Amino acid sequence: MKKFFAMLALCFMLMSSAQAIDPRVETAVLWAIDIANDPTHGYSQGAEYPPYTGTRDDPDYDCSSLVYHAYQYGGFNLINNWQQKNPKYWSRYNGRQEVGDADTIWEDLSIDGGWKKFSWNEIKDNLQRGDILCLPKHHVAIYIGDGKTVEARGVNNPRGGSYSTGDQGGEIDFYDAYNRGWTEVYRFTGGN
Repeated sequence: MKKFFAMLALCFMLMSSAQAIDPRVETAVLWAIDIANDPTHGYSQGAEYPPYTGTRDDPDYDCSSLVYHAYQYGGFNLINNWQQKNPKYWSRYNGRQEVGDADTIWEDLSIDGGWKKFSWNEIKDNLQRGDILCLPKHHVAIYIGDGKTVEARGVNNPRGGSYSTGDQGGEIDFYDAYNRGWTEVYRFTGGN
């Protein structure tokens, strides 16, 4: 029954939201929504942070790895860009951290072009589906429309959870986009 209501909520959300400007961005958004609706996924900051849950690259994600994987799935080179630009970081985690963080995402997006950085105040009243909302060095999320994000917020979220794989709680879920302290928005405007 829970799955039925989750699917119903997803259908309503998809019907009420315009599609993203680019099919690759829309694919990334839909992938992230699917992850949030799948209770086998949870939250992990990986091997580099206590409690050392081992991975942040499927089945569990932290905020930035969810965004990196979503846009890589959509057809952008985000993960490859980070690995090629930052081999010292990738090797530091013995290959267990596949992706960058909230403080590297802008650099990795800009390698391929087609992305534009806005300040939150400049664009907050005109967000578009697929925009990446960021507070660098702290948190990142994907805007899905209707004032909502899909994001990995960890166990300190309104619905709880734990660091166990597959417990899901509200670790990867849908949240209000506003009044969250975002400072930057990254939008795909076209190109590669």
